[in-house]
Amino acid sequence: MLTEKANAICLLQILTEYSDEKHILPMREIIEKMNSAYGISPDRRTIYSSVDVLIDLGYDISTYDDNGVGYYLKQRLFEPGEVRLLMDAVYSFPFLPPKHTEDLIAKLQKLLSVNERKRFKSLSIARQEIKTPNRQVFWNIEQLDEAISKKVKVSFTYLHYDLNKELVPRRDEKYTVNPYGMVFHNENYYLICVKDNKDNVSMYRIDRMKDIEVTDCRLDPREAGFDPKKFTEQAVYAYCGKPELIVMKCSREILDHIIDKYGFDVHIRELDDKNLEIALTASPEGVKFWALQYLPYVEVTSPQWLRDEIIKSLKSNPYINI
Repeated sequence: MLTEKANAICLLQILTEYSDEKHILPMREIIEKMNSAYGISPDRRTIYSSVDVLIDLGYDISTYDDNGVGYYLKQRLFEPGEVRLLMDAVYSFPFLPPKHTEDLIAKLQKLLSVNERKRFKSLSIARQEIKTPNRQVFWNIEQLDEAISKKVKVSFTYLHYDLNKELVPRRDEKYTVNPYGMVFHNENYYLICVKDNKDNVSMYRIDRMKDIEVTDCRLDPREAGFDPKKFTEQAVYAYCGKPELIVMKCSREILDHIIDKYGFDVHIRELDDKNLEIALTASPEGVKFWALQYLPYVEVTSPQWLRDEIIKSLKSNPYINI
């Protein structure tokens, strides 16, 4: 049985669940809901006192004196538009399995009143088929976060799809890596790491990991100034090779796409009415993949070896003889 000391907490729950600017709760309705939900029957003076307590604690509550009707919670932890944005993001993340997606959506909706939730009933998972079937994602994140905090190595089974469209181990033995951070990149969630006894920075999709083990082995020592996050900032499509200065001749038509992909840290020089010279520092392998996608709008001019690689890829194009 709840005591009178719980009145303010119960009132806050009622206001959070049922009130908003368009659904103001009169005193009578508040008392009815507190009775049905918590089995308590506070009088008006108790409600007045509880409202004062909540306001003193910093809750923004509109009172009868303000609106002439009753009470409602004016400001919440998240506004409806912010919750909608977060819900859209959760629905679109391919690294979250469908069950985890729906659970997260339900938790986000609890930040709104029951009436505001009705506005989002029509939302659903877009392209559910791209959602990972791996249900260890949240557990993976917790394990990796623990290893990163403790500065120890982790081992895991890495998965890929077979011809039956099922996730299976890529190899028999586990991967062992030095974990340094996690990053959302190219619509997926990656672990930034360096393989055991290696030097190059790698990125592994967290939704493709299984059976993570946090070891007792300390991270391999690195040279002074080692910063793996710098490599990921210059990675393209999760390729983490050593960044190089790359110069490209690009059509003006794709300038928006260039900035969307590489950010504002690019140098732009006007060549003519239709073309620009773009200089940037990034992973060459990733730029190669990107440039091939934007034919005929992109021509890599340097470094020469990357230009040659792209020409080689073009010559091996199976459509070239059609």
